[in-house]
Amino acid sequence: MSNAKPRIDIAAIEAGARSRLAKFQQTYPLRSVGVGGRTWAFRRTAGRSDNHLPVLMLPGIQGGGDILFEAALALGDAIPVITVSAPDIEDVTEMSASIERFMNAIGVDRANVVGSSLGGYLAQSVALRSPEMVDQLVIANGFIDVSTFVQRLPPAATVQNADAARLVEQNLRPLFAMPAADAGQVRLKAVVKALVGPMQTLENYKSRLLLVMGAYPLAAPSIPAERVMIIDDDHDPMLPPDMRDAVRARFRRSEQHAIDGGGHLPAIQRPAQFADLLRRRLVRDA
Repeated sequence: MSNAKPRIDIAAIEAGARSRLAKFQQTYPLRSVGVGGRTWAFRRTAGRSDNHLPVLMLPGIQGGGDILFEAALALGDAIPVITVSAPDIEDVTEMSASIERFMNAIGVDRANVVGSSLGGYLAQSVALRSPEMVDQLVIANGFIDVSTFVQRLPPAATVQNADAARLVEQNLRPLFAMPAADAGQVRLKAVVKALVGPMQTLENYKSRLLLVMGAYPLAAPSIPAERVMIIDDDHDPMLPPDMRDAVRARFRRSEQHAIDGGGHLPAIQRPAQFADLLRRRLVRDA
């Protein structure tokens, strides 16, 4: 009996991912609002009732808010989902305060906040600064202290002076060179290629990287354990194990899920499992 893995139809998977991304973008047009002299972009689903708080989705370094399109498509008919693309802010304190001002600007005074990677860090930062604005907190492949990751990077001054196009090409080269072991990795490549550059400017990507590099260790937010959920993967290729484990330890009394094969972006690599966890946590009639 052969143990060979079934062949992956790469072209079909890529086409499917691009089609669903296009459906999301067409169904929920991009909106913008000015906050402190900067323009914030976002997409907002209507949900089917007023029984749910809005869900604010904060992305990581790459792709902007559209990187979370699968979860928004899965949940958007049931609950109001807001995917956020922040402007080129490189300071954590300014970014956290600006997220709060953005929420106020679009009429949201309290939300369930879902953060992916850097977004998971920023979600904690908002909960720490203004706990009254955060109901449920979902941290997906997030971190508390970024020092282990930053040790791998060039000095911040080097990144600051780098050409954005060259920086993006260097950073994404390993992803695009990685063999496609499963459908999730194929989707990840296709979505990142469709978003970084075409939707997220290269300068915005660079600003997100600089934001990470300047991130300081966060204290624990004063939010009850039962209102926090952690999602990650034991084999996340981007997040060093000590950074992942620090989040698990801090929120050890909270609900935690490791999605096998979710990688660093389970919202893309394992979208059905990721959306199901959010649905069970956030949709009251699920």
